[in-house]
Amino acid sequence: SAHHASMADDAGRFKEGDEVEIQNLAKKPEFNGVTGKISGPMVNGRWPVKIEGRDKPVNLKPANLTEVVYEVSQETESMFTMVERKIEIDRILNAFKLDPFQILDLPYNCTGSQIQKHYRKVARLCHPDKVPEELRERAQDAFSKLETAKASLTKAKERLVVNEMVDTAKRRVLRARQERAKRKAEEEKLARQNAKPKKLTDAEKLIKLLERDKKEREMREREKDIMAAGGPDPLKEAEKDPAFHQEVRNMVKEMMIEREWRKRQLMKAANEAEKKAHEEKKEKVDAIKAEKKKDENWQKGRDKRVGSWRDFMKGKGKGKKKKKRKQLKAFKSGQKLEQRDGDRDYIKRIKTDKVKAQAL
Repeated sequence: SAHHASMADDAGRFKEGDEVEIQNLAKKPEFNGVTGKISGPMVNGRWPVKIEGRDKPVNLKPANLTEVVYEVSQETESMFTMVERKIEIDRILNAFKLDPFQILDLPYNCTGSQIQKHYRKVARLCHPDKVPEELRERAQDAFSKLETAKASLTKAKERLVVNEMVDTAKRRVLRARQERAKRKAEEEKLARQNAKPKKLTDAEKLIKLLERDKKEREMREREKDIMAAGGPDPLKEAEKDPAFHQEVRNMVKEMMIEREWRKRQLMKAANEAEKKAHEEKKEKVDAIKAEKKKDENWQKGRDKRVGSWRDFMKGKGKGKKKKKRKQLKAFKSGQKLEQRDGDRDYIKRIKTDKVKAQAL
């Protein structure tokens, strides 16, 4: 049947290892324009496509895939002069490092196959093996930068982030154009008053940016509602102006710098929180150690105090016993003398009652 014939054609259309571009996906538009490789045979009318940055392949219909073909002839390559190579190397090295589209010199709405084709062409221009010795080091730096840019745009997640950023940049430029006159009037007013704007702290800047992001999301939802109701899309009109695209590129640059700044601020806050938690933990451990040492010292002192008290008590007991024996001996001696000298009045002895009194 015609259906089976179509299935057979689709099955023979690609083979494992073929590079393909994903297109016309309605449910997962973030994959549109992304390139991948066929990673196995067609199963149930779908081809498994391995995309860089994803662990599992995506199973897609043949209608959503286009084979990527690269054709760079030797004649085209021989046309590249050393001057052209040097110009391209300088351009790549001077390009804004956070914007992969600027490094590749491509428009923001380019497809995955266009990225791959243009990358191959530019890579041949700045390849270290194709330039003289004096250009080799710079060519290697440019080639590495080019590879990084291409890799970031062939990852679906990174491409989605950039696409969202470009869309936001377009809307910001549009609003900036609409509010330019108002801002200019405010700046002139500030200049007349010689008023210096308040210098914000990093935390205040971050809060201000988050508030702006919230307002932009709300405005975007309102714009979607207007368009759904049949209203005009203001971006389509603005995109007809060539100057608009350069403004968008400048805005994307600002946004990428801002994103990098936010990352660093969040990392700084996380590091400070971790440092604070570590210091608090150390303080607790030190307090526990100090308390333990205090208890140990008190215990050692207690043993010493008990030993000293015992020694003192032993010494006191011996002294009392010795004194009592001496007094008792004197008492008994006095009794005997008193009995023996009874008829000799001229001899005066210590009387027993006096001895007793002394003993007491």
